[in-house]
Amino acid sequence: MNKNNPSWWRLALWLLLTALPMAVFAAGKIYTWTDKSGVIHYGDRPPIASDADEVSIQGKKKLPLVVVDEQLPGLWFGSANDGGEVKFTLFENGSITYIQTRADQSVYNYQGIWTLENTSLTVITEFSQTAPPGGDFKRSVQPIALTYTIVGFSENALEVIIGPERFSLVRLDP
Repeated sequence: MNKNNPSWWRLALWLLLTALPMAVFAAGKIYTWTDKSGVIHYGDRPPIASDADEVSIQGKKKLPLVVVDEQLPGLWFGSANDGGEVKFTLFENGSITYIQTRADQSVYNYQGIWTLENTSLTVITEFSQTAPPGGDFKRSVQPIALTYTIVGFSENALEVIIGPERFSLVRLDP
């Protein structure tokens, strides 16, 4: 590459101007100060003799989700993203009953045990399905494992995802 070529200098200037803001944000702190001429400056290294102020930057850093397993037992009721309703009853002894009414009015009854690891709620269960009028009754022959990912949790609200299904629940018991 010929350094006397004007396009080389334009590329170098473009790279410098592109990388400069990234370097400033990578430093973690940004300062502002006013010079003797009254011009306001921003940078990650203010002049030593200046009266610089640190600029507070508001980000959308998401705090990690903490699920407290002692707060899970109870009666939870809510809706599914498909228009159905769900009712979870998690017991302190690790058992669960779960009823899901889907938008087509089929009803699934689950019973089994639950465990929690970080934000994964695993349910080992058997189920039966009561189909809408004209449908067939179904029942699991073997226990199945369902793993729900908890994406929202507080003492009174629970949001879980399994595959394409998302459930938003509220606690019904005190």
